[in-house]
Amino acid sequence: MPPMKKTQSSPPPQEDRRVSTRIFIGLVVGAVIGAFFNLWGPHPVRDWILDNLCAPIGTAFLRSLFMVVVPLVLSSLTVGVCNLGSGQNIGRLGGRLIGFYMATVLVAIFIGQALVSIIQPGAGVSPELIESSRQSFESQVAGLRERSAMVSDSLWPGLVETIIPRNIIFEFSETNMLSIIFVAVIFGLALLSIEPKKALAVQDVLSAVSEASIKIVGWIMLFAPIAVAALMITAVSQFGFEVMGSVIFYIGVVLLGYATHFFVTYSAIVRLLIRMPLKEFYRRSWPVIATAFSTSSSNATMPTTMRTLEKEFGLPKSITTFSVPLGATINMDGTALFEVVAALFIAQVFGIHIGLLGQVTLVVLILVTSIGVAGVPGGSIPILMSAMAALGIPPEGIALVLGVDRLLDMGRTVVNVTGDVLGGLYLARVEGIDLEQHLSERGDTTKMQRI
Repeated sequence: MPPMKKTQSSPPPQEDRRVSTRIFIGLVVGAVIGAFFNLWGPHPVRDWILDNLCAPIGTAFLRSLFMVVVPLVLSSLTVGVCNLGSGQNIGRLGGRLIGFYMATVLVAIFIGQALVSIIQPGAGVSPELIESSRQSFESQVAGLRERSAMVSDSLWPGLVETIIPRNIIFEFSETNMLSIIFVAVIFGLALLSIEPKKALAVQDVLSAVSEASIKIVGWIMLFAPIAVAALMITAVSQFGFEVMGSVIFYIGVVLLGYATHFFVTYSAIVRLLIRMPLKEFYRRSWPVIATAFSTSSSNATMPTTMRTLEKEFGLPKSITTFSVPLGATINMDGTALFEVVAALFIAQVFGIHIGLLGQVTLVVLILVTSIGVAGVPGGSIPILMSAMAALGIPPEGIALVLGVDRLLDMGRTVVNVTGDVLGGLYLARVEGIDLEQHLSERGDTTKMQRI
């Protein structure tokens, strides 16, 4: 990589570490209060607290993070492309990063397939539970079925329309990350081809926007402990322990899959590829993990991911501004694992045998759709229903798992964004960037030690 422009950067304040501790406390307190509210059941006082305190606080936090995503990604990625110096460098970095993400997604899918095949969580589910789930989520399933019909159209040639915007402002307002990445890369390459003096003037403006966005994220994160507690109270109060008990084996398989990928696959990557002590990695990643768990959104967590990689791990902006938006768009380890477990679980419930060819088809469908339908509203559920229909699995079976999806969504977002952190660190290592030196330049005395 070409040498990067050095920027003056103040040392990361110890306040960041204290905020991380308070976020953890907020997470625990919120979960405990949410569990109490769930046991309490519907009550005017409880409902007033949820509707008038917890919901507005959580919404304010989420909207604040979403507010800064577009200016942060657009400005940072454009400047990052300029700092990379050429389209050849961009192609090299993009190829390495996409290859890394595809490998980890495949591992996640295989973990999910293996666990479902061994544990068989769908065996023995009663017809009564199937029927009651259909009745409870009938209207929601109907809406999701309509959105799932958009999935196949969004792959090809619809993917072209998703990536290349006709109206930039509209796509930015919809936080269409594929379009934002495309525009930022094209604009950055254009700046490299014009008169250097003019290009530098634009880069200075965009750098200022990026720095201001990061500063705003810092302010928002000071509010995070209270917001995380509010989000947890709202989420946990809606889980429904009776529903969880009905599909407990399914929940257990999904959570076991998350844990296996998070602690086994990711730990192997940390030790073997990134060469960093595990405790150090997870400690420094904590703000990202907590934000992802409470928001259930990779996009909402993106500003925190970029800020954490730069402040806690010492990654240069040329890496974070390139790897994080790309990772939030195409790196879906947790989503892919969840989808394969859910699809095979529902197939087992309905007694549908998925042979070797069907298993391979499922892998390909999930791998492709997790990348190609970033613009489809409604998250991973419509994608999952589309894959199920292609394999002859009744899409309405999704009603069995909708009641616990909020809980599992929190977990899969953690897996997704932790993979984004690893992607940035992997790219820095293979590019020969000395992370310890960057931390030293930032004034961080707690350097990472290589294994």
